[in-house]
Amino acid sequence: MAENIGSVELSSLSQIGTASATTNGKSSAPSPTAGSDNVVGSWLCADGEYQRYITALSSSNPSLAKPDPNNKKNPLRNGNALVVLLDAPATGPTRFEKTEFTQSLLRAHFEEASHNLKHDRRRIYLMEGLAPDYVSMVGGHFFMDPTFFQRHERTCVWSDKFTPVSDALPLPSSLEPDTSFHLQYCELREFNMRLETVPYFCNRTGRHVGLTAPRPDSTTGIVRRKVGWWSQETGNGGWDVVILCDPRIDRLRGNPRVKLEGESEPSLIIDPDNNLENGPFQGGYIDFLPTVTRDLANTGRPHPHDSMLRDLIYYFEKSSHLITEEAWKTPSSSALFLKKIVAAHYHQLVDYIKVMLPSLELKLTTAWIEEQDHWRYLQTISRRCGNYRDDIEDTLFSLGYSLEPPSKVRAGKWEDCERDFQYLYFRLKLLKERTDSLMQAMTGLASIAGNRQNLEEAKRVQRLTGLALFFVPLAYTSSLFSMQDNYAPNKGKFWVYWVSAIGVVLVTFILAMVADRALDDTARWSWKHVSDKHLPFWKGKGSPGKVKRKTTGIHGPARR
Repeated sequence: MAENIGSVELSSLSQIGTASATTNGKSSAPSPTAGSDNVVGSWLCADGEYQRYITALSSSNPSLAKPDPNNKKNPLRNGNALVVLLDAPATGPTRFEKTEFTQSLLRAHFEEASHNLKHDRRRIYLMEGLAPDYVSMVGGHFFMDPTFFQRHERTCVWSDKFTPVSDALPLPSSLEPDTSFHLQYCELREFNMRLETVPYFCNRTGRHVGLTAPRPDSTTGIVRRKVGWWSQETGNGGWDVVILCDPRIDRLRGNPRVKLEGESEPSLIIDPDNNLENGPFQGGYIDFLPTVTRDLANTGRPHPHDSMLRDLIYYFEKSSHLITEEAWKTPSSSALFLKKIVAAHYHQLVDYIKVMLPSLELKLTTAWIEEQDHWRYLQTISRRCGNYRDDIEDTLFSLGYSLEPPSKVRAGKWEDCERDFQYLYFRLKLLKERTDSLMQAMTGLASIAGNRQNLEEAKRVQRLTGLALFFVPLAYTSSLFSMQDNYAPNKGKFWVYWVSAIGVVLVTFILAMVADRALDDTARWSWKHVSDKHLPFWKGKGSPGKVKRKTTGIHGPARR
């Protein structure tokens, strides 16, 4: 069957997922690309109906045909994912029951659920990580748009090369935030060791792990993350939701485009023994739920702050009652905790950058040292603030929120996600502007320091010139007399050398001074300039003599 997948003809839209045929020996689908089975979409999905659906759609979305080249050395692997189901009835209090699936249990669950697609349950499938077999089961059960998984696989943030894949948003008119959306965010993690200032990436997702540039001894890393949300209503008050999130970091790898000396492979795996421990920065983000009473605060399990999946499970199991029953009737209510977690991570990141800038501003009031490194640190912060601002701007577009800053008079509620993201967008714009202005100030200070250094160098050159003016006449006089016969040292006429040498030195100094003073501000030779300004006793022709004050309206002569 694999040989015929590359030739697909669709007879109708309902047959897209299952059609696989050839017509008169001509292929209507794009040619296969390199994958596990040399089939379009095989890099993302295991063999089956959903993979053939991806093959058929790849002509309208070319990104489905190629994996991210940054993950070429670490492609998606079967079984490298986790699916957790949160299930609740469509009526009554919304209390979710958790079920963690292995590969075989998930397949059996979907086989049973396929007989009742119009169920009256509220089901949330939390999927952590990407694996072709899990994509085939989850995507094939709901026949979701495969770009939901394809966009999650993309890792490109910024690059100096135009890669053959992209991670761009679709047209605003194509966005459906009530059905599906993707969010990019950053998570602060504290590692158990100091990492070198080279590009690092998560070994599973390939996402960038940025280090804190102004603090080279810090163990804090800024981890790029993604999360996706998809939903459909099933009727009878039921709905299905799929949330796709990134796993926690357990291993890092170096920049796959850089080959270190002595290595045959360009990718460097950091900590191959899996001893790299990391945890949430400062214990994690601040909780966004309303403050509970003393009795409730002493009950329940603590917040895990481990990964997006574990945090979502914590909120769905503990705080689902905070969402009204009316809101639970629509699947969009299940995205509330997801949005709040993303906003909480961004809020922690904004505070982290806000505290980082004063340490660099302090350099403006202290001795100026290592100005090049400080300017580079500011450039890094400015670039990252711009990228974070663009990510939140994409988030606002994806969720259908306004880009206007939040109102200061409108009373906020904890469920108001739009107000949170608008505030974060506004704060990152201010941090970007503050960083750019600080960078300009440091550039000006560096220019002052450079001018001071040039002045010191000019002084050194002047000293060397003075020494040359003293010793060159001595050497010239010595060569002139040849220092032989009676003019040699310890001879009768040796005194003639000193008289002549000192005279030549004095004449040389006088001529050098006059030549230096004879140049005016426009670098023109002017003997008048010398006589008038620097030799006041010289009263040559054209000497200005006594200056006559001009008549003004105040000090002029009295009128008659």
